[in-house]
Amino acid sequence: MKPLLKLKGVHSFYGKIHALNDINLEIYEGEIVALLGSNGAGKSTTLKTISGIIKPKEGTIEWEGENLVGTPAHKIVEKGIIHIPEGRRIFGGLTVTENLELGAFTVRKNKKQIKEGIERAFDLFPRLKERAKQTAGTLSGGEQQMLAISRGLMSQPKLLMLDEPSMGLAPIIVQEIMKIIKEINKQGTTILLIEQNAKAALKLANRGYVIETSKIIMHEEANVLRADDKIIKAYLGA
Repeated sequence: MKPLLKLKGVHSFYGKIHALNDINLEIYEGEIVALLGSNGAGKSTTLKTISGIIKPKEGTIEWEGENLVGTPAHKIVEKGIIHIPEGRRIFGGLTVTENLELGAFTVRKNKKQIKEGIERAFDLFPRLKERAKQTAGTLSGGEQQMLAISRGLMSQPKLLMLDEPSMGLAPIIVQEIMKIIKEINKQGTTILLIEQNAKAALKLANRGYVIETSKIIMHEEANVLRADDKIIKAYLGA
């Protein structure tokens, strides 16, 4: 079986800083893959490189067999890759519904699909339905994260890339977000997950990659990583 997404020998830079060094990564359809690493290791840069925000200097990014390197970010969205960045980045002055409508970029001419997307969001997150006309900036942190995820789903992605969805949220909200991520995956969306809560990420994931100082240093099944002493000490708490 061929991977849905394959990074091969990818090098990315911020000016002279070598942010990604020979990254090799594969994601298969239907998986949840966790990307673990300390702050500054290159996790967010990996997602930005896949989504076209950063252009790699070397290597290939194959999506369903097509090399995406050089493809504009909005065209990558149209191909079915959605990136939900760290910090949520919702439009605070717009309502919940308006935020969702903006997320329907790839289906903007199809009112039926937009309506169905909004209904799906409200099914996944009933609290958003209660706040449909409320401005997004007045939502709690957890509700804003729910909105960010829902907005990303509006374009019906094949691959959903989530960067630190639990950051700054109360533990009970984190549990709810993780449960929904699992449900989204069950509904058919492949997921690449960056998550500071490594325990939660590896409970969800099928496989995991560990990145340190811009390089992938380990790749294993999630249950193997959960049992690895080095991973436990570095990311899961001794």
